[in-house]
Amino acid sequence: MKFSSLSLDPRIVDAVSQCGYQALTQVQSEVIPLALQGNDVMACAQTGTGKTAAFTLPLLQLLVQSALDNGSVNDEALPHQSRVKVLILTPTRELAIQVSQSIMKYSQFLPFKVTAVYGGANMNPQRKALQSGVDFLVATPGRLFDHIGQQHVNLSQVAHLVVDEADRMLDMGFVRDIEKIKKQLAPQHQTLFFSATYHDEVKQLAGKMLSKPHWINVARQPTGDNISQEVYLVDKRRKTELLSELVGRNNWRQVLVFVSTKESADNLCRELTLDGIKNGVFHGDKTQGARNRVLKGFKAGRLRVMVATDVAARGLDIASLPLVINLELPDDPQDYIHRIGRTGRAGEKGRAISFVSPQDEAIITEIEAITLQSLPKVTLPGYELGAPLPARYRENTALEKTKKYRFSTDKRGKMNRSKAGARRKGAKSKFKGQSY
Repeated sequence: MKFSSLSLDPRIVDAVSQCGYQALTQVQSEVIPLALQGNDVMACAQTGTGKTAAFTLPLLQLLVQSALDNGSVNDEALPHQSRVKVLILTPTRELAIQVSQSIMKYSQFLPFKVTAVYGGANMNPQRKALQSGVDFLVATPGRLFDHIGQQHVNLSQVAHLVVDEADRMLDMGFVRDIEKIKKQLAPQHQTLFFSATYHDEVKQLAGKMLSKPHWINVARQPTGDNISQEVYLVDKRRKTELLSELVGRNNWRQVLVFVSTKESADNLCRELTLDGIKNGVFHGDKTQGARNRVLKGFKAGRLRVMVATDVAARGLDIASLPLVINLELPDDPQDYIHRIGRTGRAGEKGRAISFVSPQDEAIITEIEAITLQSLPKVTLPGYELGAPLPARYRENTALEKTKKYRFSTDKRGKMNRSKAGARRKGAKSKFKGQSY
């Protein structure tokens, strides 16, 4: 089914064509006709399936039709609205930016104004944009409440609400915020819910907030047939070493590496830098500007590795990303699906590798259960479990034992003992100085 077969304004169809879209995806073919009729919709669909177009295109058409019905436009132009008509809520900054950019593309031949507001960025430009008039507002809940509190935005004329990544909203504790925001909208408004998973909490939230919704489930196989998945068995202490060796030996140019904590991300960044591998860190403690620079450098190929926490597991659309590595597995198996979903997008082939130590056996079993498959296990030569550790690891272990306490002498020459306060410096990497 092609976009031209839908009841869409020719300018919308032209914009979609400019984006290179040909046929509708499954979620688009099921959601768009229902949304065009003004129905509330609850759709289960993963990222990379065309969700943004599925809710944006019908809402653009409804705004065009509303303006035409009011006799305020001619065939050549449409005036922007003085107040927000469409509100899209997203859980993360990156998703807010990505969605707003997509809406701008789809509305490029229409004079509708699109603005994104999110934390970690200066409020003044956002305030000015809001006060100059906005049709489509994409927002994270926290920053939206900041603007509401300072009376920068009026939501009383919002006729269409979209909640994107509803399951992630639940995980991040945004449910009450969404309910408060919904009370500020026009009494009669359309609500579209999108979620990557269809668990009971999502259904309950949708049941509370939607009126006679149409339920759509177009979730594909949990991890997609186009993503090859492997497990590399390796001692926990040697994961960074193995990563550096694989990047160098295989001349990998674009690798997204997931870890569980910000501290792990920072530590891995330092180790990879010592190994001569250009990399950047992407996590919640970084400013939005820093995260944007790292992402831009990674997309442009200036960084070979981007080390990220689960803040990057959703909302990042990196074209043709060939490889995702789970250096540390997530606590929630569902996050595994979202992590590897960064590769193999838009029908392309992708690859995901997870580094698994004996401590990870329980979580990998859960991951295999929800992905409905047994992941192939690989042991690379030299990294066999139980094999003697390289000399540098034995030296580090001995150093830890002998330097548990730090000795010093006072003015009388008496030796004092105190727990070591200085951070032990890591051993030099065997890859330092090599050029990859």
